[in-house]
Amino acid sequence: MAIRFQCPWCARALSIGTRKAGTTATCPECGAEVPVPDERAEESADPRVRRAARVALLCVVGTALLACAVTGLVLSQRERAEPPRELARAEPVAPKVEPGAPKVEPPAPPKPGLADFLPQVLQQFAQAAPKLDPPQPAPGTQPAPEGPPPVPAAPPKLPVAFDNFGNPVGAEFGLAQDGEFKGKRLLFWSGFENAPRVFFHPTNPLWKALEAKGFVVSRAFGKFDPAWLKNTDQLWVLSTGRLNLPDGITPELLELGVAALPASAVPSGFTLPEYQFVVRATLDVAVGPTHPLTAKDCDAIEAFARGGGGLCLLAEDEPFAREADELARRLFGARVGGNYVADRVAFVRNRGLTAADVKRFGGQFEAADHPLLAGVNFVFEGITVSHVTKSEKLEVALAASDGKALIAVSKVPGVRAVIDCGFTRYCHGPTERTSYILKTAGTVRLAQNVAAHLAGKGPPK
Repeated sequence: MAIRFQCPWCARALSIGTRKAGTTATCPECGAEVPVPDERAEESADPRVRRAARVALLCVVGTALLACAVTGLVLSQRERAEPPRELARAEPVAPKVEPGAPKVEPPAPPKPGLADFLPQVLQQFAQAAPKLDPPQPAPGTQPAPEGPPPVPAAPPKLPVAFDNFGNPVGAEFGLAQDGEFKGKRLLFWSGFENAPRVFFHPTNPLWKALEAKGFVVSRAFGKFDPAWLKNTDQLWVLSTGRLNLPDGITPELLELGVAALPASAVPSGFTLPEYQFVVRATLDVAVGPTHPLTAKDCDAIEAFARGGGGLCLLAEDEPFAREADELARRLFGARVGGNYVADRVAFVRNRGLTAADVKRFGGQFEAADHPLLAGVNFVFEGITVSHVTKSEKLEVALAASDGKALIAVSKVPGVRAVIDCGFTRYCHGPTERTSYILKTAGTVRLAQNVAAHLAGKGPPK
């Protein structure tokens, strides 16, 4: 008799002999290691175990409040050996206003970060599961403002060909032409061992987008090896951080909860299987094996950047900003941290956009033009993000909707570096609705522009 079950990663129906019960098998569709159910053990499970599964379900429903923010690893509880430090606040970047132009309203006050209350929510689920009511909207969240702010009317129109986000189609609109950097070597690294299983799998469109410009892309995950720097022209670092689960909540219990996630806990835009996938993949990375950079690794990367190598530091909300924070401190005297619930689309100034264009493509706040935004009319800022503090050695390429630095670029002569505090937008899933790099405005071209800048490309003539 065969055991029939489903791959939790790609939903393919699987069948295997009963002698394999309780072991693992390899999915022929996606190649993931899949646990084989032990139906006998499930039938004889103690009622206390079933109650624990209910606790896990409630815990995951709490996690589901993070919705799309969770997708980018926005499960955060800062893990620091030293006492918490106060990060200096970046000064808001005041947008320039053309003479006679209507005033652009400032963004709404920042909403509390979900990371501020998630640990307490999880702890409450673990201690008082039988008394809990159905999940409620996350405290402190506010609906996005209705309608775009006023923008100056301009006669120029959008290019004839543009994508669903209002960005022009064609390599000539970006900072680099196709094949321009043929043979240049780019290494993408993260200490999250499980990051390549889904979010940064070989199918992520990021790799093909970079290869289209000529870059030879390599990926590495786990422990960092400084020797790699001898064979690369630019390094992209996806920052790590560690999620500490409350007492009594284990990854196994969370997995049971995800499997029983009710349809009522699913955000709009997702089917139940899609959202189960998103939560499961996020937990797989956030609680999986992690290898942060050592002091020796940071020394090597700092020397690499000061020696002319390109460096892209990708961060998210705390605690997923560890490497970006340390290397920003070493190179520029800046810090990377914070938890800002952003989730808005910026429209770029001086692109000939009318108020109707901005409304049509969902623009919610205005951003100043910058070479990294070449060929980008609309760009998604990220879900829950961190910020870069002010430094005379950095310039702001993109401010978030709260006016603080979201993407910063080195001003130090000879040092080519970019710090991006919203790496959720680069994450990829097996379908378009679970792939943020495909469903967010301007992300692919922004990545291409970053790589071109790190390779020495200046503003377009």
